[in-house]
Amino acid sequence: MTIKVVTYNIHGGKGTDRERDYSRIGLFLKNQNVDIALIQEMNVREPSGLSAREILDIKSDHFSEFIPAPTVSHDDGWYGNAILSRYPVTKTTIIDISKIGREPRNILEVFIDTPKGPLHVINTHKGLSPSERSVQMRMLNELLTKKSEVPLIVGGDINQWHAYSGDLKKLNEALNPLKTGPTFPTIMPVFHLDRMWCRPSNLVQSIKVLKTRETKYYSDHYPLIAELNLP
Repeated sequence: MTIKVVTYNIHGGKGTDRERDYSRIGLFLKNQNVDIALIQEMNVREPSGLSAREILDIKSDHFSEFIPAPTVSHDDGWYGNAILSRYPVTKTTIIDISKIGREPRNILEVFIDTPKGPLHVINTHKGLSPSERSVQMRMLNELLTKKSEVPLIVGGDINQWHAYSGDLKKLNEALNPLKTGPTFPTIMPVFHLDRMWCRPSNLVQSIKVLKTRETKYYSDHYPLIAELNLP
């Protein structure tokens, strides 16, 4: 049995075709038989007051768990990260990595009770400023230096396109980097913004940029999909 994990910046649910539709994203994840989805730029702060409906739409009838990690909250909803899971989430931690004067950011950490045992999952979205991102990457590195026997998958929109970044190099040394192609923008992908890592090194059986007719239009980022084989 393999477990499918996706990391996906959904651009607030709004596609390059200008349609804002969470139900089509939820249906797509279901049709891909995704078990765990790491979502960035979840936006349910529209004045329409449909935030509860949109969460149900992205869950479709496929995911039983929805773990929100708002970075911005309003009376009419919130914006930020989230994790969808078909399996029970046993522990959740949200770590604020925001820098004053910049867009708020966080790290969403969960432990999931899969049919093959526990899985440690981290979802994050890093800042656009190099100095901001450097501090955020160091905070992520500090979190990942903690010793654990639980298999770990890390994913998100790292907003880092320079492969020679020192902070990226440290993360690549701490974990096993999963090599894929560029994910942004979908109209002509040239930037490798979305990334995944794992521990142990043999946890991920395969990984690819998920380029389909749907993902070309559903967001300005392509998702990554990995197949895990838990020991």
